[in-house]
Amino acid sequence: MKRKKVTLQIIGICLMMLFLCEGCKGQEIQMTEEVAEEPSSRKEEDSHQQICVYVCGAVVSPGVYELKEGSRICDGISVAGGLSEGAYIDRINQAELLSDGQMLRIPTIEEVEQEALEAEKNGLVNINQASCEELMTLPGIGQSKAEAIISYREEHGAFQSTEEIMNISGIKEKAYEKVKDSITVD
Repeated sequence: MKRKKVTLQIIGICLMMLFLCEGCKGQEIQMTEEVAEEPSSRKEEDSHQQICVYVCGAVVSPGVYELKEGSRICDGISVAGGLSEGAYIDRINQAELLSDGQMLRIPTIEEVEQEALEAEKNGLVNINQASCEELMTLPGIGQSKAEAIISYREEHGAFQSTEEIMNISGIKEKAYEKVKDSITVD
């Protein structure tokens, strides 16, 4: 009887150890699965922090580049190898934030000059490129407003539309109506 009791105790201990070991194996598998999931969740986080931008025009290596979210135009130019010879950067606000899927095109000096000639032929003043004297040829634009236009575009980058000129102090709807048919942003 004593032998049966000892044998049952040994079997009981073995069963407990077996169950404990099985429980450990389950934990190992669970831990392994957690570790395996961690890198994929990191990839998802990384993909949300990346944007793709097509950088072209007057850069050394045009192409599609992945950049960190929050990158600026100067970062896009940098990953594309920098500016190529003849790039016209004065029209570009290098501090502007880039967005996913954006095309960043850097014009050449030659392209900008050609656009200016075309605008001049049409009798339009390009408010993104005009000098103070050229701006003063517009109706209702004196020296102080012309200087304000130049200061605005230097601070904020190129005008995206002719209506944006109304952001300048002293140029509101009435003044815009006088110049809208004489100006361009192209």
